[in-house]
Amino acid sequence: MSATACLDLQTPPKNSFSGRNRLETIDLLRGLLMILMALDHTRDFFTNATVDAADPAHSWPALFATRWVTHICAPGFVALAGMSVYLQRQRGKTAAQMAKLLVTRGLWLILIEVTVVSFGWNFSRGLILQVIWAVGAAMILLGVLQWAPRIVVGGLGAAMIVLHNLLDPVRAQSFGRAEIGWDLLHQFSIFRPHGFFVAAGYPLIPWTGVILVGYAAGPLALKEAGLRRRISTELGVAFLTVFAMLRATGGYGDHNHFVRMGTAARSAMSFMSVEKYPPSLHYLLATFGVLLLLYSALDLAVTRNWLRGVRSFVVTYGRVPFFYYVLHIYLLHTTALVMTAERGLDWRRWETPGTIFFGHVPGWGYGLPGVYLVWAMVVLALYLPCRWFSELKARRKDWWLSYL
Repeated sequence: MSATACLDLQTPPKNSFSGRNRLETIDLLRGLLMILMALDHTRDFFTNATVDAADPAHSWPALFATRWVTHICAPGFVALAGMSVYLQRQRGKTAAQMAKLLVTRGLWLILIEVTVVSFGWNFSRGLILQVIWAVGAAMILLGVLQWAPRIVVGGLGAAMIVLHNLLDPVRAQSFGRAEIGWDLLHQFSIFRPHGFFVAAGYPLIPWTGVILVGYAAGPLALKEAGLRRRISTELGVAFLTVFAMLRATGGYGDHNHFVRMGTAARSAMSFMSVEKYPPSLHYLLATFGVLLLLYSALDLAVTRNWLRGVRSFVVTYGRVPFFYYVLHIYLLHTTALVMTAERGLDWRRWETPGTIFFGHVPGWGYGLPGVYLVWAMVVLALYLPCRWFSELKARRKDWWLSYL
């Protein structure tokens, strides 16, 4: 997500209303994803539920839906980062210029992930390798591939997405001392090298595939409005159809098989219970399908100039995603810690590495109405800072602003 901010793709081509529409649609979709992402992280910090929200056997429909709707965020961020790279190339940058840009941005994102962002999640020592780390590493590879034909880049990305589940039986432990390499490439893992906490939640093989496919899909954003909406809608329906067929038949692509459970609601949750860590083929088919339909709907709203005020509000977040991302983590974590201490609960648990994802502070949290209220307050609290920073980036072209 931050990759798109670092590439500074908000400025539309001069004297091009069609160009403004295309880029507003991308910013609008990215802004919506940023807002939804904050819902998931608010739930992480503020829920009183102690069950896995995505587990159909123990979750319940409202909690499951709250978790599932945010599944579209990471694939959307990563794919839009790839699409943004393609659009940057269309502005006249050479392969060498783009490669340098991508490698330096990728290294910068990895550095930020292991320092500023990881500390925001932990408030202590430890690494949480999530979407920014994955985007940064994937951008480095995409930089190397700038001399390759787009169809080759897209084919490699599709192969990574479709075939990576064949690697599921291979476990990191089989590599001995080199197991950490497999953890980072394919397998969700928590490990403690020399006692240092590391959670690798975004393995590189499938997520690199997503950014490469996003890059290859870049020409979609440049097509005539009606055509790009039709293609997006047809592809979205196709992806969801394939997803449904694979889920119904127990086909290849996800070790979480659909099973009929005691109630219709639990059976429906089982059908939609797809693996995110690492992202399975089923997960990516379902989320890509939803994202493409959303893109088509938002593009229609932009080209017909519907809901201008709402669009302006959402686009504000989409234009400064990296800035928003870092602020919302620190705001959520600090607020949860202070409120926990004010209640006399064990606030030091918020300084224990991994508590946010793999633990729960006893006696802490709210039901879903409270979670949604906190989410709305956090999003609104960040609106003015995001608008200020968006306007600053529009006024000034300092080189360092492209890194934020």
